[in-house]
Amino acid sequence: MKTTILSFVFVVSGLWVIAQNTSKDLFSKDEIIWFGLDFSKSKMIGQFDQGAGIAPATGSEVKTKWIPAWNGVILNEPEKYDLKKTFRKTSVYKDLSVVNKSNAKIDVDNIMTYNDYKLKNAETDIQEIISGYGNGDKTEGIGVVFIVEYFDKVAQTASVYVTFFDIATKKVLFREHMYAKGGGFGLRNYWCKTIFEILKQIDESVYKSWKQNYGG
Repeated sequence: MKTTILSFVFVVSGLWVIAQNTSKDLFSKDEIIWFGLDFSKSKMIGQFDQGAGIAPATGSEVKTKWIPAWNGVILNEPEKYDLKKTFRKTSVYKDLSVVNKSNAKIDVDNIMTYNDYKLKNAETDIQEIISGYGNGDKTEGIGVVFIVEYFDKVAQTASVYVTFFDIATKKVLFREHMYAKGGGFGLRNYWCKTIFEILKQIDESVYKSWKQNYGG
């Protein structure tokens, strides 16, 4: 009886290991889960205002107003921010609940700065963020999240780590450090332009290189 039970556990465990996603699965599966923009380790560099110095935003406003707005635009404008086309999927399931909890931990007193900033160790910092995610609507599959390193108003540039991970194990499969320039009027549109440009870069060239490097 003990042997039978142990054999069953071994088989189940073996199936569990086999069931985990690898980077190759990103290119063969039809669905991906969009987690949104994670700002939990981000900095906003420079004066964040609506343009021409009008209505500069505080750290609290960035956390409670602008971060939800940036995430909301991508969620609510699927034709412009075409995640299916970008990631070559027939289905993109959008679940911001996990990232919303992560963004809720932002320290409003420290998110704004005039100093240069970068993650201390991108590999460990990003894995720490992903490992801290709780369960969302989906408990397995491949997730993609844009981990924002900074929005730099001085350089007019966003630095983002496009990160793919296995949802069940919270293991990072691979990441791509990408940059894009902002544009447009107002805080919402200006920084959403950077996300649009990153999606465009992925669609036009970066996805192909990912498939060559990770899909073999």
